[in-house]
Amino acid sequence: MLKNNKGILLIAVFMIIAVVSVLLGAFLFRNVWDAKNAIRYKQNIIALHCAEAGLDKAISELPFSITAASNIALTDDNNIKQGEYSYTVVILEMGKRWKVESWGYVPQQAQSQSLIHLESYISKKDLPDSFWDNAIYTAGNATVNGVAFEINGNILYAGSLVPTTLNPAKFTGITSHDTSISPLIKLDYDSLRAIAATQIKADGSDNVYTAAELSSKISKLPTSFWFDNSDPNPANWIPNVVYIETDLVLNGDVGTIGGFLVVAGDVISNPTTTTSTVINGTGFIDGCVYSTGEFRVNGGGATGLNVLGGVWSGSDGVTLNGSVDIGYHKPYMNAIRYIINPSSIVQLISWRKLE
Repeated sequence: MLKNNKGILLIAVFMIIAVVSVLLGAFLFRNVWDAKNAIRYKQNIIALHCAEAGLDKAISELPFSITAASNIALTDDNNIKQGEYSYTVVILEMGKRWKVESWGYVPQQAQSQSLIHLESYISKKDLPDSFWDNAIYTAGNATVNGVAFEINGNILYAGSLVPTTLNPAKFTGITSHDTSISPLIKLDYDSLRAIAATQIKADGSDNVYTAAELSSKISKLPTSFWFDNSDPNPANWIPNVVYIETDLVLNGDVGTIGGFLVVAGDVISNPTTTTSTVINGTGFIDGCVYSTGEFRVNGGGATGLNVLGGVWSGSDGVTLNGSVDIGYHKPYMNAIRYIINPSSIVQLISWRKLE
C-alpha cells in the first residue's frame, strides 16, 4: 500500500513539473514574442522616419534638382546611424508637379529588417491672377455672420460660403468656388522674413515680430502700408513687410496697423504649422493680411474693424462676426506682387504608404 502511494505521489510530482514547464515555456515564448514585436515596431517607426527624411530631402531639392538618391544614412542627435533612405523623383509637369517615392530602411538598405515605402505628390503653385484679385481669398470656408458688414471686392473660397448668398446692399463683388486653391499657396517665407528683418523703423526695431514682442508691445506694428514712399514714382514705393512668428491676436482698440502682414508662425522650422489672425475690437488695417490659418474678426463695436487691401487665409477659413468692412485695394496688391514679389515654394500635396 505504501509503495502504491509513493508511486502515485511520484506521478503527481511529474505532472506538476510538466504543467509548470509548459506554463513557463509559454511565458518565456510570450516574452520573447513580445520583445521581438517591440523591436519590430521600433524598427518600423525608425524606417518611417527615414522614408519621411527622404521625402523632405527630395522636396528641399525641388524644383532645381530631380536627382535620385540612395543609401543615405539618417543619424540621431548623437550622430549614431539609425537607418538609411532612398528616393526617386518623376516629373509630372515641368517645373510644377512631381511624384516622389521614398524608402526607409533599418538598419540599412542592403540588409533591411524593416522597410517603409512612401508615394507622394509635390506641387509648386504659381501665384495666379486670382491670388491678387480678391477682397477675401480662403482655402477654407468664408463665413459672414450678422448684417453689420461691408465687403467691397470678390470672394474666392475653397470650402463653403456661409450664407450662400450675401446681401447685395452689403457686398459688391463676385463669389467664386474653387477647390484647387486648397491648400493655401505657401509663400517663400525665408525671403519674406529676410525683407522684414531689413526694414528698420524709426524706433530702431525691424518688422519681424516674435510672440514676446507682440505680447509685451516692445515694438509697435507699422501704422502705414508703405515702408518707403519717398520716390517721386509711386510704382517704386516699398510696402512694409510685417513678418509675425506667432498668432496675431489683437484686442480692444487696435488703432491703425499697416503693411503686408504675413502671419506665418514658426512655419520655417515647422512647415505643417498654421497660425491665425484674430481681432477682438475696433481699428483699421491699412494693407493686406496673409494667415496660414484662420482670419477671424469678433465684435468690432460701433465703429467696427476696417481692412483696406485684402485677406488671404488657410483651410481654417475666414469668419467675420460683428461690424467689419473689408475692401479690395488693387494698388496695394500690385505693390506686393511686383515690388515684394513673394514667390511660392514647393509643397507636399498628398502622400500615402505603399505596402
